[in-house]
Amino acid sequence: MAATRSFILFELNEVPLRVVRHFADRRPNSGFAKIMGRGRHWTTITPDEGHLSPWITWPTLHRGVSSADHRIGALGQDVADADRRYPPVWSILAGAGRRVGMFGSLHSYPPPQNLDQYEFYVPDTFAAGPEAKPAELAAFQQFNLHMVDRSGRNVSNELPVKQALSFLLRAMPAGVRPATMAKIARQVAAERIWRHRTARRRTIQSLLAFDLFLAQLQSKKPDAAFFFTNHVASSMHRYWPATFTDDYRTTKWSDDWVRRFSGEVDYVMDEANQMLADLIAFAQRNPDYFVLVASSMGQAAVDKAERQISTEVLLRDMGKFLGAIGAGGAWQRRRTMEPTYTLAFDEEANADAFMQAIARVKIAGKAVDHKRLDAHGVEFVLGQPNIMDDDVTVTIGNRSVAPDDAGIANIPIEDEVGAAAYHIPEGMLLAYDPQSNWTAAPASEPISSTRIAPTLLELQGVRIPGYMERPIDQFARPQLEVA
Repeated sequence: MAATRSFILFELNEVPLRVVRHFADRRPNSGFAKIMGRGRHWTTITPDEGHLSPWITWPTLHRGVSSADHRIGALGQDVADADRRYPPVWSILAGAGRRVGMFGSLHSYPPPQNLDQYEFYVPDTFAAGPEAKPAELAAFQQFNLHMVDRSGRNVSNELPVKQALSFLLRAMPAGVRPATMAKIARQVAAERIWRHRTARRRTIQSLLAFDLFLAQLQSKKPDAAFFFTNHVASSMHRYWPATFTDDYRTTKWSDDWVRRFSGEVDYVMDEANQMLADLIAFAQRNPDYFVLVASSMGQAAVDKAERQISTEVLLRDMGKFLGAIGAGGAWQRRRTMEPTYTLAFDEEANADAFMQAIARVKIAGKAVDHKRLDAHGVEFVLGQPNIMDDDVTVTIGNRSVAPDDAGIANIPIEDEVGAAAYHIPEGMLLAYDPQSNWTAAPASEPISSTRIAPTLLELQGVRIPGYMERPIDQFARPQLEVA
């Protein structure tokens, strides 16, 4: 390759091309419309089989091999062995001497021991601790993790004043823009009028994170930069029926529900579009940069009546739960997306004992889904939907336990929806090159998401490991033409 190219990988979790096109059609002056008209786009397909989740499909994209090889299947899982066998692309780039900036990509915790190889490094929002580089970003990560802990199936509307003040004292110098602070103020005010808009609070973390990422990008100008956001995926899961109402024939969503949430997907895409517009503007000022937008898979409608949810059985006290089922030993809870729960036991024998104990538990007469993650890690899933309070029974072997004594509760779900849209193998890749004369082209054939990592390495002139596939054809050359 005649020259290397810098790149920004904007990881827009679970967004398919359909949603991008829908938004671009409605916002013809948007960044998404620009990248669709003056860039390239592909449908990507993850090769992963079985149940698809982002903590499975993103490692596939980042490492250039499927989950059959990397074997990463859960948040909070120890990925040290996978890192040795199939390191993520940012680790390969840093090891080759490239200047890397990392912000939030999944399975990026714990940080590498040698952070000198990174211009900046903020692990994902499910990290076990607030470590970050540079040090002023640790205040954001501490606040970020606190907000994650408060935003499960229902978003807490309480303001974490102490944590917010600690973060805000450092936020403005670190790069949070006044316009973002104004957005947050408007959001808090809107919640007092429209209670259902509390769900938009999930987006606040992404807005703050992006401001800090952009400040680091502009000041450090790394060779390769990664930024992850989940805010669109979270909204699509819940509010797809309010945007794509014709996708549903079996499920009947009330007119009132559709009106209440009809603007939610457009709202989160508007915020993603502002991020993209900032990245395109940065690339135009620094034309050595490619701007890439990727999702490791997509979402589509699930037209099933059980996706309308009024209640879910959720964990409220892990200590009570473990005590009730008879699982002991020292443990740490790992951050996950509720109603999935992950534990790491200090002793392997205690993890063994937990697996034996959870196998004897039934809630409302049904076994609890659970699995072993590694020698010390376990995972179990609650979320049993639409059960009457009197029917929420807990049995452990032949013994009945009151739900409260087992640390669980039947929780009303405020937006009355589970996953009305869910994961599909088809994701997307968008590319914008300020040096090109690209024009709109017919859609390319679908490509495997495993071809993205070798393409990123080729952009930076780094040797591609033998276990990876070939890069995307003609993508990484400095001068690109569309056939």
